[in-house]
Amino acid sequence: MAAFDSSKHDFDLDIVIEALDSCHKDGDVLDLTQYLSAYHELCRFFRLTGRLFGYVGKDLEGKIRIIEVHQSSSEGGHYKTIQGMLDYEFENELALKKSLGPKNIASGSRTLLRLHRALEFILEFMRRIEKGSDDDRMSDVAWDVYMETLANHHPWIVQKVAAIGVYMLPSRRKLISSMCKQEPETVLSLVGKVIEKGTPIYDITQKLYRDKNLLNIP
Repeated sequence: MAAFDSSKHDFDLDIVIEALDSCHKDGDVLDLTQYLSAYHELCRFFRLTGRLFGYVGKDLEGKIRIIEVHQSSSEGGHYKTIQGMLDYEFENELALKKSLGPKNIASGSRTLLRLHRALEFILEFMRRIEKGSDDDRMSDVAWDVYMETLANHHPWIVQKVAAIGVYMLPSRRKLISSMCKQEPETVLSLVGKVIEKGTPIYDITQKLYRDKNLLNIP
């Protein structure tokens, strides 16, 4: 059997796990920089899976850059944690803004909500991967999860594009073999760790937005 060549695979689950672990270390405080670090790697996952997720990945990369601009601004001290960002923008009536500052970028709260919604999709998709079989069609799995999560926030035309985009996804075995940097046999255990680390981060963020009545920012 040929040796596994990780140089030909771009998605590294270890990076995601390390960033998620570093994001959530101090009680329920969530480090925003580490959250974004995890997302930088998750965007690789989206872009490797085909047309729909390539589009989603590109959009998420744009959202990451917006928050990083906020972090490097004169108000960057408020953008070190998710809690700090939401408190600052909520108290100063900035959270709903589509355009802030000289760069005319969306609020961090509005932007992070898009990442948060995508994280729901990611975690559920990974749960289905973990529980499924090697021959499961990822196109069917991805579509089901998409309709349960991101489709709730996408207009009709994006949903139609999504239906086309998921069609070419291969089986679980082929998806893992073609994408992941780790040996295929270790991927499922690492997927479990991503779910373990990512779920409390999702839950805490969901509560933060719910408590401020920000979950439905358009």
